[in-house]
Amino acid sequence: MKTRILIIMVLFFSLIFTGCQDYLEPNDDNRLTLDVVLSNPEFAEGFIMKAYRGLPTNYNFNEAVASDDAVTNDPASNIVSMVNGGWNAQNNPVGTWGGAFERILYINTFLESMENVEWSWENTMQNDLFAKKLRAEAHALRAWYNFQLLQAHAGVGTNGELLGFPIVSEVLDQEDNYEIPRSSFADCVEFILSDCDEALKALPNKWEDTGDALVDQVNGERNTNRINGLAVRLLKSRVTLYAASPSYSASGFTMQEAAEMAADVLNSNGGLDGLKFSDLEFYNDPASSEIIWATARQTNQTNWERDNFPPSLFGEGKTGPSQNLVDAFPMADGTPAQPGASYENRDPRLAKYILYNGTSYHGGTIYTYSGSGIDAPGTDKFSTKTGYYLRKFLQEGVDIDPALSSPVGGQHFYTYARYTEALLNFAEAANEAVGPNDVIGGYAAAQIIEALWHRAGIPNTYLAGLDQAGLREVIRNERRIELCFEGHRFWDIRRWGLTDVMNETAKGISIAPDQVSMSVVNVEARNYDSHHKFGPIPYAETLKYDLIQNEGY
Repeated sequence: MKTRILIIMVLFFSLIFTGCQDYLEPNDDNRLTLDVVLSNPEFAEGFIMKAYRGLPTNYNFNEAVASDDAVTNDPASNIVSMVNGGWNAQNNPVGTWGGAFERILYINTFLESMENVEWSWENTMQNDLFAKKLRAEAHALRAWYNFQLLQAHAGVGTNGELLGFPIVSEVLDQEDNYEIPRSSFADCVEFILSDCDEALKALPNKWEDTGDALVDQVNGERNTNRINGLAVRLLKSRVTLYAASPSYSASGFTMQEAAEMAADVLNSNGGLDGLKFSDLEFYNDPASSEIIWATARQTNQTNWERDNFPPSLFGEGKTGPSQNLVDAFPMADGTPAQPGASYENRDPRLAKYILYNGTSYHGGTIYTYSGSGIDAPGTDKFSTKTGYYLRKFLQEGVDIDPALSSPVGGQHFYTYARYTEALLNFAEAANEAVGPNDVIGGYAAAQIIEALWHRAGIPNTYLAGLDQAGLREVIRNERRIELCFEGHRFWDIRRWGLTDVMNETAKGISIAPDQVSMSVVNVEARNYDSHHKFGPIPYAETLKYDLIQNEGY
């Protein structure tokens, strides 16, 4: 004890005699000032790279699990409480508020400061090209993040108005008013579209080499995994389609406008030429013409398979596709399937996207009938709850057998923009605007669905003679099938205003040991209120100032 007191006294007197000034002055914290950052082009470009790093790189399939397309066997998932009535302003697993605004801050800082950067290329032309390219990317990424805010947080506010998000178009200083109100939904859409148009002034549809070495060094194929003009055109079609959809139609945007935006994507990307059956598994080929914008390819990956392989393949089976989704795949001739229909003579996409009883996979067969083993429902904590396992996005060759000295991985990449979405955006908007067969921008809605069915190997007989209402059901079902597990279903049924579908019980299949008798069973109820058509503003944000919340929250 005496020793400890002595040490303290020595330190105390050392502090006095050394001088308070030295101890109270802050040390260099190694943070760079804005002036220093702007003096180095690599540091300045870092603002844009921070925005890129905020983009997702891994599929978590939360959106599917929160809809009628799937359930999870992970009891710790925050989606479980969400679907059981726990979606509120304090628990919002699908919210994007904080992350989006953080990235927008980086982008705004870059846009306000970039004119002061000397990019130091070999000549003035390259310097100007690089500055224009980065400025265009910044506008494109800001539009991308603002759409995430619009999708997750727009809605009818407690004041009865259709609102979007607070538009932040500049860096706020300490003297500025931080209490920015939510703008109208329509103004938010216009702001996103204006950013898109600014981006399209300099972004090429695709990053490709032209043969001009100086130009290609700036704008060439080396930028493949950065946002491009086609992705921006697709974003314009997506945001306009949302704005014209039933839940947001009060914004004043029309399906005619949405169809024209989508037709622009089609006409900028070869129309309906070149659609291939292999495109159905675009996630296996980074060079697929189906991919408009995606992350770089990551090799020797096992995380998606560890999460979603059946337990017989040493996976955790977290994402269980629902019988509801399985029933959405039509018969091979295009006619709707009956609930619990046989897996034979079905739309070929069913076998590509979902593992069901009797599927040949990974050198064996997946069995989910009662008594079949570890993959059957209820057999293991990692067993499916629905009788199905995910196949889409997983690499069949991955081997995570713990008996191996090291696992065998596969290639993963995340796709942000896919051409089929543009096709379906057009089909939906054109059908609503002018019906199945009238032309907008060179295409008709029925023509698009016929092309997608032809690619999948389904005859067009069932489509013949469908009226607008009939084709609407087919188009919505096509979105569910083609874009399953890609982050659309949860939001689609909300922008369509389908509150009854929001509350459809997720179902599964019970297969008897004879593998002949099957029955559809209820697996997990959904408990969404009518106000859950829109997502909430985070509760913490509404405490900061009088920020209008959406109705019901």
